[in-house]
Amino acid sequence: MGAAPVVKLSVEEYLAADRGAELPSEYHDGELFPISAVSWEHGLIVANLSRRIAERLEGGSCHIAAQVRIGVGPTTFVFPDQVVVCGKPEFADEEKDTITNPKVIVEVLSPSTADCDYGGKFALYRRLPSLEEYVLIAQARPNVDVFLKTPEGRWLLTPYEGLQAVVKLDSLGIALPMAELYAGVEFKP
Repeated sequence: MGAAPVVKLSVEEYLAADRGAELPSEYHDGELFPISAVSWEHGLIVANLSRRIAERLEGGSCHIAAQVRIGVGPTTFVFPDQVVVCGKPEFADEEKDTITNPKVIVEVLSPSTADCDYGGKFALYRRLPSLEEYVLIAQARPNVDVFLKTPEGRWLLTPYEGLQAVVKLDSLGIALPMAELYAGVEFKP
């Protein structure tokens, strides 16, 4: 007796279902991956990040948004925690709910997603010609890894550790104190 076959959805079926769903799902080559609820710490970090980046970008052509669907290929759609788009957003279709030109993508790491965010998702995101920086924020300790795309197309890692550190997002020309990103977060010893 074999395993049950996996029912795959077309891109059109996925988009129709996801646009009407209460909770979104990511889509990878026909398969759905529901997005689960996040921890309190995760939510605080995302809110802090959004507020701090929005303050620094105010009045410019770049804007930050949370939980926006990103089309990383014709059959792959994901929902990063935060995206920054500079200039006019480019959309996958007339619904204007799937961005294709993020400049910065941010993921807050949880125990269940950390490996995927560092590996599989980063490989997908690197396909986006517009992407210049990928930011991974740990929620269990004050640690941020920033990957910056060089003019040669290589990715340079800069790690930041401790609440006294200041995270630099070179593609946006801004700096974010770690103490501000982690405001209200209590770390376990």
